[in-house]
Amino acid sequence: IASISKEMPGISISTSWDRKVLETSLSSIVGSVSSEKAGLPAEEAEAYLKKGYSLNDRVGTSYLEKQYEETLQGKRSVKEIHLDKYGNMESVDTIEEGSKGNNIKLTIDLAFQDSVDALLKSYFNSELGNGGAKYSEGVYAVALNPKTGAVLSMSGLKHDLKTGDLTPDSLGTVTNVFVPGSVVKAATISSGWENGVLSGNQTLTDQPIVFQGSAPIYSWYKLAYGSFPITAVEALEYSSNAYMVQTALGIMGQTYQPNMFVGTSNLETAMGKLRATFGEYGLGAATGIDLPDESTGFVPKEYSFANYITNAFGQFDNYTPMQLAQYVATIANDGVRVAPRIVEGIYGNNDKGGLGELIQAIDTKEINKVNISESDMAILHQGFYQVSHGTSGLTTGRAFSNGAAVSISGKTGTAESYVAGGQEANNTNAVAYAPSDNPQIAVAVVFPHNTNLTNGVGPSIARDIINLYQKYHPMN
Repeated sequence: IASISKEMPGISISTSWDRKVLETSLSSIVGSVSSEKAGLPAEEAEAYLKKGYSLNDRVGTSYLEKQYEETLQGKRSVKEIHLDKYGNMESVDTIEEGSKGNNIKLTIDLAFQDSVDALLKSYFNSELGNGGAKYSEGVYAVALNPKTGAVLSMSGLKHDLKTGDLTPDSLGTVTNVFVPGSVVKAATISSGWENGVLSGNQTLTDQPIVFQGSAPIYSWYKLAYGSFPITAVEALEYSSNAYMVQTALGIMGQTYQPNMFVGTSNLETAMGKLRATFGEYGLGAATGIDLPDESTGFVPKEYSFANYITNAFGQFDNYTPMQLAQYVATIANDGVRVAPRIVEGIYGNNDKGGLGELIQAIDTKEINKVNISESDMAILHQGFYQVSHGTSGLTTGRAFSNGAAVSISGKTGTAESYVAGGQEANNTNAVAYAPSDNPQIAVAVVFPHNTNLTNGVGPSIARDIINLYQKYHPMN
């Protein structure tokens, strides 16, 4: 038809294609491509044109499609058409052969991903059944290989508070932010070491913290045990707020005294120091994941002294589940922070157009190393181990170990909040890694606004995700 189009007014011929995306829980991270009519996005057209694209080329506009556009985009063939003096086509010479685009293979085992999705749905439905999840936006979990950054699963379940509908939301693990609670206390202790406030497994006094004119700040166990000495390891195991507040005060250059007046002239400097250490773990910073438009968290520029103090135990800045996963993966990896990656490698095409030979493996990308000593990192490891394995009446995370297939180290987190009608609710969060002495998986779980205050499901979900991974990929 193209060859005789001059004889058929009003008719033109062109070629196009459709991208078929299989319906899985990961569909949201695949992204989309522009239509032929839309062509190149206006804000990026100049850059694409310099790379040899045409204005009506279809390109990836979001997530994996955008991140790996130049890998997935095929190469147009270039042909030279010879016409006679009447405009009739005589011959066609191929100047450049066209080719299909390359393929990308993900790091995610879909069977494991599906099992984690089912696990989250089961836990969420259970909490709905007992009334705890009525006001919850959903539940999210990320699993990483702490040494390579490979994303093992990124699962999310979104709860529509108006309709009650539950829908997959893997994308929410990198776009939604939540108050983390006590899971971040290892970063606060690290900041104490970095700023010369703490030395090794230093002992402080766990006690009610009372500032002049303010209500007391307690640890979760309040006055049941009175005031007592507590080490950094125990501060993690028991989840002591008092230890974190005194560390934050030290970063301000002040030592706690009951009913003290706090000078705040250096508040901005102190918050900057605390957040800088948090950023070394990926909290409040870009994780480096191979997806465009990830959230870097909600880190307010305006804050008070009270905000600074509560930030030390995870009650102010907000982070994504992916950031929390990178944080715990960094601890598991001896302080080395690596970028999460969803793509394992770039592959060519076989004779049938399917997955061919490996062209390029995606290398592990080291971002930074946390600026603490090996001995101090060992204290964090011991603290996380004690959270799961301690025998004190104050040990906070034995749910990690109850029924665990391998040894798990972790940290619990309960961020206090309120929902409709002033009802109290908790973000019941958890971070963990396993096996404790040779970490091969790091997990973060976020379950926001659960009004069932006695049921901290976060550690149980993390344990069950690790058990599932052991089932699919046995760990030594």
